Amino acid sequence: MEAPVADTSDSKSNNTGMNLKYQGRKTSRVNSEQRRRTILEAALRIVVRDGVRGVRHRAVAKEAEVPLSATTYYFKDITDLITDTFTLFVEMGAQSFKAYWEDSDSRLKSAIQDLHAIDDTANRQVFANRISELAVEYILLQLREHRDYLVAERAFQQECLRNENLRPIAFSHQKFFLDSLEGFFTRIGSRHAEIDAELFGSVILQVEYQGLVSGFESPHLDKYRAMLKRQIELMLGIHN
Repeated sequence: MEAPVADTSDSKSNNTGMNLKYQGRKTSRVNSEQRRRTILEAALRIVVRDGVRGVRHRAVAKEAEVPLSATTYYFKDITDLITDTFTLFVEMGAQSFKAYWEDSDSRLKSAIQDLHAIDDTANRQVFANRISELAVEYILLQLREHRDYLVAERAFQQECLRNENLRPIAFSHQKFFLDSLEGFFTRIGSRHAEIDAELFGSVILQVEYQGLVSGFESPHLDKYRAMLKRQIELMLGIHN
């Protein structure tokens, strides 16, 4: 007999600080939840390879190597399947983002302490250099090790224009990213932390997109580094 597990299909609370709700059939057994996860992961691979429009019950069943009846059992229609795939994607991405910045927290604290130690232009310039390098490292990591994640992110963003069911999930995804940046700008004494987070987040997303399309090696790397550094300089009031 299958062992029961906690119900994760109705309301999903996790260590990312987001509450995301799955739309498909609720599961209460280990094997059922595992099969459901297998189906969603297969759908996510299809999103990366073929876009959201490639997600169809038959295609997902083939990719997941499960009977077609399994996908229609857990997801009554294709909208639920796409919505839950995006929900899983957001959870996975938020956990990865949170883990990276937690690992980088000591470097952030050191840079912030240096910034506050001597409040002058030279010190702010050093801080801008360090933070822009940290951002570049993050984007390089994403492009080299999580390229599929970035491709899926763009695919879901596009689908949000057509599918309003995805928009609340997209907003949760964006909010976690922006809240993290806002917390950072608050720590460095920004008077407009929310706006700074929006602006710097937009630059990061743009650099990621250009990296996907054009590559992230020299001479592109130098340009992207300069873009990130310039944005930090403007936020710190450094005028060069």
